[in-house]
Amino acid sequence: MPATSPTVTFAYIGTSKAGSTWLFNALAGHPEVCLGSNKGLYYFDQHFDRGRQWYLDHFRAAGDHTAVGEISHSYLSSPEAPARIAEFNPDMRLLVCLREPVDRAFSDYLDLVKNGQFDGPFTAALDKFPRLLDRGRYATHLQRYLDLFPRQQLHVSLFDDLRTDPQAYADEVFAFLGIQGLELPPADLKSRMPAGTPRNPSVATAAKSMSKLAKQAGLRRLRSRVKRSVMVRQALYRPYREDRPTIDPAVAAELRLGFADEVLRLDSLLGRPVAATWRYAGSPEVVGDGARTTAGQ
Repeated sequence: MPATSPTVTFAYIGTSKAGSTWLFNALAGHPEVCLGSNKGLYYFDQHFDRGRQWYLDHFRAAGDHTAVGEISHSYLSSPEAPARIAEFNPDMRLLVCLREPVDRAFSDYLDLVKNGQFDGPFTAALDKFPRLLDRGRYATHLQRYLDLFPRQQLHVSLFDDLRTDPQAYADEVFAFLGIQGLELPPADLKSRMPAGTPRNPSVATAAKSMSKLAKQAGLRRLRSRVKRSVMVRQALYRPYREDRPTIDPAVAAELRLGFADEVLRLDSLLGRPVAATWRYAGSPEVVGDGARTTAGQ
């Protein structure tokens, strides 16, 4: 590797639908941070065959930035990514944000509907898109990383933390990356990509197709900027209000039972009461099944 190649020092590895776009924007505004040329490089899982130099070329602007990294939310659930990241840089700092897995799956489903990729019920989407549930098996996925990296190299937070106090959430990330604290502007403390419905399904579908073409043409930076544009999203999508879809309580309860072991294992893996925060049966602080039925943004 050439001596001038940048050193990638951190990566947000997952999960999806847990504030990764918000985090990208928070880090992009920090003067000590250099992010990859766009959100979602997916080198260590989807594009590993393109080679190390292809990956490093996305960090040409690294210069003397203290923290150089990327945000690819599928790395957490990838069986191959942990070993590849460890081989690439065993000192890599890894950012993780976990969202209650049923809420996460339903939010992912709403995103599929929003982008015209699926138009059926949630239960049908669970069969067609295995990732909806697989990405919520957090204990299994985290264990693969903990087998290869020291615990102190993983910063694991909860989506609940981001919702409760975005500035405190950002402060913890900045400290973990070894960069100075930065007070975020009020606009940056708000949700970046709330769930919504297309104002015109045909136009939204066409925009999605154009986005894919831009990616294939190598216009990744422009594509990323457009995707994160508030004006573009407002033009294409109307945020849900009173008409927001909700998950069937019986379906939610059944899925939570399926996730219970994974969630309970997080308590010991992370040393914090995740099960109680998400009100899972089996947690000492929770009586009954505590099934929640609402889906977050």
